[in-house]
Amino acid sequence: MVVDSGACLAPALGEAPWVQIVPMSIEIEGRVLRDGVDITSDELYARLQQPGALPTSSSPSPGDYLKAFRGCDAPSIVCLTIPARFSMMDKSARLAAEMLREEQPERRVEVIDTGTAAGGFTLVAEACAQACAQGLEVDQVAEHTRAVADTARVIAALDTMSFLVRSGRIPALAGRGSDLLHVRPVFAFAGGDVRRLALVRGTKKAFRVVAQQLRDRMPSDQKVRIAVFCGAAPGAVPVLEENLRALFGDQEVERLSLTPVIALHTGPGLVGAAAVVDRPLPS
Repeated sequence: MVVDSGACLAPALGEAPWVQIVPMSIEIEGRVLRDGVDITSDELYARLQQPGALPTSSSPSPGDYLKAFRGCDAPSIVCLTIPARFSMMDKSARLAAEMLREEQPERRVEVIDTGTAAGGFTLVAEACAQACAQGLEVDQVAEHTRAVADTARVIAALDTMSFLVRSGRIPALAGRGSDLLHVRPVFAFAGGDVRRLALVRGTKKAFRVVAQQLRDRMPSDQKVRIAVFCGAAPGAVPVLEENLRALFGDQEVERLSLTPVIALHTGPGLVGAAAVVDRPLPS
């Protein structure tokens, strides 16, 4: 399995022999840093508070993906990306897959646009990695991953939409309105689309809305996996977890560590939750 660093995989999983992580890049005053390798999220948050030009990010190139594909031992590879409309990663990965096929016709790369990002991308990548670890055939892995990705839902609250506007994830008008009103915007990410759901006054109320919106979008008759994530406010995580358990029952909630690129696109005030249906692996 190949994913970019935005999948925010736990170190133990990222170092597994069947996983290759392609880091995105962050440029700060002419210095190009590898996401999560040369810079941490805390360092980036500190940089965002300083005067001067804001850092920028760039997606892995086709050459970066090709290097990762070459580094995989398996004859068949599954590569996951965030939605093509938000990044060049999907296009780069598909171009690299064609390049590998020209070099090594016996090898195959299955590129999957997961339609999700942040915590949703993490949960889908974890499901894919689990399928790979079981030694399933590439078609089975791809089918399972797509089925899980179709169920992925992400709900999050921000202090400001300005970072998402600057990254091109949402229209400028939508972001400007929420900032002028001094409220916390709550948005949903599903099916490759970002949509603002509500403008909420008060942090605790925003967390209740995040939990309820996620509950409303997940089936009540199926087992789900849940993850929470935050920017520079880790103290908010237990509060959000409490709201989620009140709605989903007393089940495990995974805590994710966001990479610097995610921090750059959302800012320090991000707090959110993601869920997928916990589909069984193919037999």
